[in-house]
Amino acid sequence: MVSTLRFHSGYPIRLKGIGKRKIVFNGWTNVLFGPNGSGKTTILKTLATAAGCGSGGWSDKRESEKLPFSISVDRDDRPVFYQDCYQNSEDSFINAEYLESHAHLRSTGEKRIGLVNELVDYIENRFLTYKLRRDDRPTLLLDEVDNHIGFAGQAILWGDIFPRLSKKYQLIISTHSIFPILLKRNNSLKPDNLITLAPHYAEICVLELERAIQYFNE
Repeated sequence: MVSTLRFHSGYPIRLKGIGKRKIVFNGWTNVLFGPNGSGKTTILKTLATAAGCGSGGWSDKRESEKLPFSISVDRDDRPVFYQDCYQNSEDSFINAEYLESHAHLRSTGEKRIGLVNELVDYIENRFLTYKLRRDDRPTLLLDEVDNHIGFAGQAILWGDIFPRLSKKYQLIISTHSIFPILLKRNNSLKPDNLITLAPHYAEICVLELERAIQYFNE
């Protein structure tokens, strides 16, 4: 698992949402939340590169790649998986059977984000997770995997699929979606860790959603 990340030099420290602060991750669900240019992908790609999977896939037996800036990262030796949605935007995370049973997910946009179920199956086949200790968890770095899907699909991802994944894996996910805020879990055992990379951005998004709902109701 990844515990902390801090940037010491280079362009990331010039990003207001990052700077030189220590970014702390928990062992379950961590959400990098902010507008374009706030540093979400920078954080994910940095973690992936440091683990040796900067081009995507698993970090197994791969050496850490050199970064153009200095960082300090605290993590264990468990494998890291990096999924960059933009590199394979035509792939799907939601399989055909899932689409078939959820009629509202059959649009082209829903299929593009795709294969979360295939990804889950792939990961489950890769690791015998039932044999892992509770604190012995691989890390999944997911870069805007909810991009290009509508509210219905986002609700399923954040309300169903991601909570199931977080039972066995550490998740670090970048997103623009409002759902990790609306569905945030604050229980003492497995709290969601919302890492906001722009001041008051979460509050602004919730306020705008409230205004939209009020406008709709009127």
